Amino acid sequence: MILRLIAHRCDSFLPALLGRDKQFTMSIKKEGAHKKWAALKEKLGPQDTDQSEANLENAEPELCIRLLQMPSVVNYSGLKKRLENSDDAWMVQFLELCGLDLLLEALDRLSGRGVARISDALLQLTCINCVRAVMNSHRGIEYIVSNEGYVRKLFQALDTTNVMVKKQVFELLAALCIYSSDGHGLALDALDHYKNVKNQQYRFSVIMNELSNTDNVPYMVTLLSAINAIILGKEDLRTRTQIRNEFIGLQLLDILDKLR
Repeated sequence: MILRLIAHRCDSFLPALLGRDKQFTMSIKKEGAHKKWAALKEKLGPQDTDQSEANLENAEPELCIRLLQMPSVVNYSGLKKRLENSDDAWMVQFLELCGLDLLLEALDRLSGRGVARISDALLQLTCINCVRAVMNSHRGIEYIVSNEGYVRKLFQALDTTNVMVKKQVFELLAALCIYSSDGHGLALDALDHYKNVKNQQYRFSVIMNELSNTDNVPYMVTLLSAINAIILGKEDLRTRTQIRNEFIGLQLLDILDKLR
């Protein structure tokens, strides 16, 4: 899968972050995110197996588009499975029917609503999982890279207190940076746009603020991987150094020292 290969490449850079000799290591429970996901579902109460997701195994893109206009955990869960098992022709038709637009618009609405209820948090997670499934296909990630604006829309999902959603946004950011130079450029553009919308002084402030304010170890690792991808996604050494120095100027080295 595309994102898995990109993530492996991105994570392999982590020990060399900022060119330091000492390896940055953390003890992380791989099941942590899965346990949180299961806990959220459990708090929503027991569900019958038939009701946990819509059966969209053989559904045409048109039907999936109609279901997207009725946001629910059941519909999003069924759509995620359909997206993961779709062929290129199906994915292209889904994208041409504005399926990705509907997902990102829904994610924006859900982020603006906050996560006062557990059901809202679960709805956000299942929605962004669908976006991830789109990006995990060659057709999907190429479509995103070829159409300016989608990455900016994705970044709007950071306006949430849901750490699991923000974690996935930064994972997708890292994937874009490593995927291609165009993807890297779109990621930087989205960071610049977010900075302007939030009246922040620096384009990497959102990443550094999240890193400074979290004690969630898997989230820290994701943020550091994103920093790696932003720095190493550029082949030009001078540009890499410039980006690295931007992070250093935002106290990254101090934060790394505290985490050792």
